[in-house]
Amino acid sequence: MEEASLNLELQETQRRMASLSWYHTIDLGKGLVTPGAYDHRPYLGCYGLPKNLSNKTVLDIGAASGFFAFETERRGAEVTATDLPTWMSHDFGPLYHSDMDPAQAHQYLHDPFLFAHKTLGSHVKRQTINIYDITPQTVGLFDLVFCGSVLIHLTDPIRALWHIQSVTKEVAIISTSIHPLNSSQPLSLFVGHHRGDGWWLPNRASFEAMIKSAGFKGWEWFSEFRLDHRDGQPGPYHAVIRAWNTPEKPDLLGNTDQPVKELMRQIVVEDPETQHLRHLVSTYEKMKIIQVVRRLHPYRQKLTTWFKQRAKTHK
Repeated sequence: MEEASLNLELQETQRRMASLSWYHTIDLGKGLVTPGAYDHRPYLGCYGLPKNLSNKTVLDIGAASGFFAFETERRGAEVTATDLPTWMSHDFGPLYHSDMDPAQAHQYLHDPFLFAHKTLGSHVKRQTINIYDITPQTVGLFDLVFCGSVLIHLTDPIRALWHIQSVTKEVAIISTSIHPLNSSQPLSLFVGHHRGDGWWLPNRASFEAMIKSAGFKGWEWFSEFRLDHRDGQPGPYHAVIRAWNTPEKPDLLGNTDQPVKELMRQIVVEDPETQHLRHLVSTYEKMKIIQVVRRLHPYRQKLTTWFKQRAKTHK
């Protein structure tokens, strides 16, 4: 009877899991794996998480279904996971049209995390708060702050990074979609006119400049990779920067996951937007040369006179 009861309980758990829409793929044990849109398990090395987080506190910002919150808890941390109070609390613009009604959107935002939390027997604390409201007064300070795939959805990612920096004791691991354009100039591609739910794609230089502007004492470019969908469809290009608030690079980053070389693949995008961005970079570089020439122009006559005088002296 006990075995039959356990089987019924497992079947009910499986039924409930299948009724939810999942962002993350999470192993819940007992053969149950959530059908997430993304499976981050093969990509864990790309995020550079410390292998041992015992006696450390972690803040997971924008936790969604909770994969990284539960993973850092598994590594020994005391974890707080944040998400928005309502679906429409996102930085949605007038062009955004949800394919979910309010009840479905609320369920998607909250229920998968709560279900996984209960099924795993997790002790992760959850707080509903907007990233722009995260401060030492509202959430506290944390040894490690993790923010994955959030900045793309913000109209003001710079202000968000200021708030991330303010609650980081030691390390912040920040991942976002980036544009793979290789330029020394910090440029970001605006994409908000497409759907109204994603806003900025920084290039490498821009992402680093954004981190610097937040006031971190140091940082390192850790990885870049294409985060494909669980079904194998090509996904967005991502980058990970690890930043710190301590004078030196923290010991916490001494024993961490390392990127899987096969996943560190460079993509070359030649769509019209990329071509346009390349044209802008080229134009900008040319304009810098023109500006130098213009600044030298007032001295041209003086230089010509000087050379003529030098020529007469040596005759």
